[in-house]
Amino acid sequence: MRKIYIKYYKVGIFISNCLLKICLINKKYVSLHPIFVSCLIFKRENYGKKTDHAHGGGLILSTGIALAQTTVTGKVVSQEDGEPVIGASVRIVGTKTGTATDVDGNFTLPNASKDAVLEISYLGMQTKTMKASAKMKIILASDARNLDEVVVTALGMKRSEKTLGYAASTANASELTVAKSGSLMSGLQGKMAGVQISGGGVTGTSQKVVIRGISSVSSNNPLYIVDGVPINNDRLGDNSVDFGSGAGDINPEDIESVTVLKGASATALYGSRAANGVIMITTKKPQGDKKASITYDGSLTFTDVLRVPMTQNLFGQGWGSWSNEENGSWGPRLDGREHWYGSTGLSNGETLTKPFSYVKNNIRDFYQVGKEWNNNVSLRYGDEKVGIVASYGNVSSNGITPNNGDTYHRNTFSLRGYANIDRFHLDMSLNYVRKDMRRSRDMYMELLQGASDVRFTDMKDYNLERNNVDNYYTLYATNPYYMVDNYYSTYQDDRIYGKLELSYDITKDIKVIGRFGGDYTNYKTERIEPRILYTEGSYQANGNGITVGNQGYYSKYRSQRGQIDASLLLTGNHTFGDFSVGATLGWNLNQRNYDTVGGYNEQLEIPGWNSLDNTISNSLTDATSWKRRLIGLLGQVELGYKDWAFLNLSARNDWSSTLPVGNNSFFYGGANVSVLLNQAIPALKNIKQIDLLKVRAAIGQTGNDADVYMTNSYYRPFQSYYTYLPISGVLGLTEYNRLPNTNLKPEITTEYELGLSGTFFGNRLSFDVAYYDRTTKNQIISATLAPETGYTTNTRNVGKLQNKGIEAMVNFTPIRTKDWEWSVGATYSKNWSKVKELWDGLDEYTIPVGTTSTGLYSSMRGVSYVLKVGEPIGIFKLPATEKVTDKNSQYYGYKVVDNNGFLKSSSTEHDYLGSSQPDFVMGFTTHLKWKNLTLAATGDWHKGGLMYSETSYITHFNGNSTETVFNERDAFIYPHSVKVVGGQYVENNIPVSSEKMNYAQGNYSYNPEVRRDFVVSRSYFKLRELALTYDFPKTITSALKMQKLSLSLVGHNLLLITPKHQNYIDPESSNFGNDISSEFGETMGSVSTRNYGINLKVVF
Repeated sequence: MRKIYIKYYKVGIFISNCLLKICLINKKYVSLHPIFVSCLIFKRENYGKKTDHAHGGGLILSTGIALAQTTVTGKVVSQEDGEPVIGASVRIVGTKTGTATDVDGNFTLPNASKDAVLEISYLGMQTKTMKASAKMKIILASDARNLDEVVVTALGMKRSEKTLGYAASTANASELTVAKSGSLMSGLQGKMAGVQISGGGVTGTSQKVVIRGISSVSSNNPLYIVDGVPINNDRLGDNSVDFGSGAGDINPEDIESVTVLKGASATALYGSRAANGVIMITTKKPQGDKKASITYDGSLTFTDVLRVPMTQNLFGQGWGSWSNEENGSWGPRLDGREHWYGSTGLSNGETLTKPFSYVKNNIRDFYQVGKEWNNNVSLRYGDEKVGIVASYGNVSSNGITPNNGDTYHRNTFSLRGYANIDRFHLDMSLNYVRKDMRRSRDMYMELLQGASDVRFTDMKDYNLERNNVDNYYTLYATNPYYMVDNYYSTYQDDRIYGKLELSYDITKDIKVIGRFGGDYTNYKTERIEPRILYTEGSYQANGNGITVGNQGYYSKYRSQRGQIDASLLLTGNHTFGDFSVGATLGWNLNQRNYDTVGGYNEQLEIPGWNSLDNTISNSLTDATSWKRRLIGLLGQVELGYKDWAFLNLSARNDWSSTLPVGNNSFFYGGANVSVLLNQAIPALKNIKQIDLLKVRAAIGQTGNDADVYMTNSYYRPFQSYYTYLPISGVLGLTEYNRLPNTNLKPEITTEYELGLSGTFFGNRLSFDVAYYDRTTKNQIISATLAPETGYTTNTRNVGKLQNKGIEAMVNFTPIRTKDWEWSVGATYSKNWSKVKELWDGLDEYTIPVGTTSTGLYSSMRGVSYVLKVGEPIGIFKLPATEKVTDKNSQYYGYKVVDNNGFLKSSSTEHDYLGSSQPDFVMGFTTHLKWKNLTLAATGDWHKGGLMYSETSYITHFNGNSTETVFNERDAFIYPHSVKVVGGQYVENNIPVSSEKMNYAQGNYSYNPEVRRDFVVSRSYFKLRELALTYDFPKTITSALKMQKLSLSLVGHNLLLITPKHQNYIDPESSNFGNDISSEFGETMGSVSTRNYGINLKVVF
């Protein structure tokens, strides 16, 4: 240590060679640390006098003399639980000297005055001031009054939560990664009121997010923002395979928080893209503590089936009667006796036999227990000048489909950092994602059609003669194991997204920000179906009367999807007296493009060769390209009074390239206000139990932009069944059959919102409740046109949809002691939707449904999904059973049967069953902590709503549904039914015989009421997350040179409860996508999954 020597001389004071020499009578040296030189006080009366050195000599020191310095040590702990407070600030009052507590809550201040006064502070705790001593124990109490949460809002701007006049729900990093699912949106399920997140498929599948109900016929997809820059969240795949959506590329371990902006006032600054809400994602940044840290977070989880259809166990293979060729379960009652089955054409003449018994867990046992590895490593370092975070994440899953039929691999690399140079500030992020997927196709259909007494696992080796394509036991299905290996799609992509932001502090209150972001994905897909040739004279060839079992199919596409977003913002804020003002002016450019090129052929010539060249005809080429641009000017003003009243005004004007030229400018705006009642009302101000009580109100307007090619025509190759052009030099392009609209407008959403929120008892009790009323007009709909126009549809702005509802949230911590802490939370949301109007006096509009691979239809199996004026959005409609309508007849209301005793379907009347929207949705969370052990759980309950189920249809048709054993399939006569004799109604006496139950109970063409079983309940309760975590004590981590070490048992989607008769599917296994047709239900079902395993987290 460098020292300063003070030497006593008789004369003079001089400084030489870094030595301070003070001339006094006695020649004596005293060494002091430089910081205490300022404590010396000289008195003139001592000069020239003879003084007894023992009594102080000629140098008088104040009470702060260097000889009184000391080292102060201590520990800072929390009053609530006695745990160390890490990172608390400890400062000597009146100086710049200070330090921060370490991971054990300890601190050291060397060379402090014995009379020094310390100030100890930590965010969210009461600041304490106390006199320094050698060994101190400082206890800090919670102070919710000082905990002013910062929320990331529109354009990535941070605002104090108390100033917000609209609803904004935030989840932090620890809440997002409880179950280590590897999916960002999965971590939000059940935790935010008014935000419905569905998706229960295998790893890597997409999740549908709907905020405050269905508001649009075209798209209900929220806008996703990462660190202030929009990213693409389009879903890829069709209704047979799902390759996920853009948000699924984000590594949850890279995320600091997610904030959902729900109302139009909150999202108005995003204008034409924000009608469905905005999801603000903020990534982890360097901590700025001048310490480097390395974090490893790894988990191994196992995946198995959560929900498969429950099947009836009374009847076996057959179709009215037993048949070895059938795949249905409409045969005789199962009796357990040995019975022959399957192929009659085996080369050795063998006859296959097995017990005629129900196979329990037949579908469930087909699937395997999959393994998923999730490994993440990150490095963080930062100080006040520069900071950097580098991370790598890997998710690898072999799925639940046997033979690794559904695999998923994702690698993510991320580099984020900042630099502060005087008034300049740089913020950047760069992310690279690589995904590889394989998805089996159409295999699930084969499982649903299997006879109840034939065990699938016996078919696993499809190279055995009895299981191969020539000899599979039924003529009407294909071995599912063969399907897994030979019917599939592959997907591979490379994605880069990120941003570069540069800001400059013009003054301490005014800043200019330039932000540029990009998101680019290159991907390729393949779809493969084999060419199947049956051996001449084989069981399948003879039974089907053909030798070509499948023509084969192959396609290959390469695509590119890109987005750039640039913003220039000028922001400022100033406080004068009781008032504060802030303002933002900005310009924004967003440009998106899409290109794809590829080809396909529908008839492979050589089996086993998957190539576009493998055809005797020409492979068909396919190409699509578009580009769109959006330019906006925006502004926002924030006013505050006495830190308890706040007003926010925002506006944006957009110019969109997808709207008509010369008529593409639209204005959006919002206003909101918040008042802190506990500060504004004197009677509440001094009530210590009230930490915060806020009332808020908001109004806003946002838009939903039109899609490309709606205001002009485009051309596509002519196709009619298996005839394709060009042929013989004829180009063969035809104009698309949708008439463009040169007066098209964006959908406009106007929303009002009122809210009340509060925290009490030191933040141990908090609540938030909101009411909203949202109306969306100018719905973009393809309205039907008369054929003589030359078009089939016309894009129009029509209709008005309304959603209004309430949202509530409450959190309570009933126990908080040194060793124990228990908190519980609940969310509740209820949405009332209504179709206010359609167009041209129309009362009803049928929403196209179906699959993208087979086309969209007005109904599925006769079940339609419609918008009906005065009714909730999306209700189910199906043909009614024909009934006697003559009120004077004694049989009024009776059902009418045909000559076979089957119910007849009405050609004019329809039944409306109800809406797809839930009655209410609730979420539940709880955390229980005892010392170093923590238990966390999340669940959600969806009550009400309906959905179509193709799984129900197939299991009905094939006799596997539990609903197909009515009356144990004994003959019956429909009660309260009539037949027509001589033009008159007479009471029905025609029984439906047992051998015709496949018609009466399984086929809607012979019993229209079977369709009612295809529309099933959407109600469910799910245990979303369960985690048990042990944090190793500091004694162990310190010995291992670690900051943190934890071990967890984790589970995701562990439990599903549905109504008794909904035993077909997981209600979340619906159509993919976010348009209104995705609410219809599942048109190509799949099983849902659950995960459970172990997680290890280490911080060095």
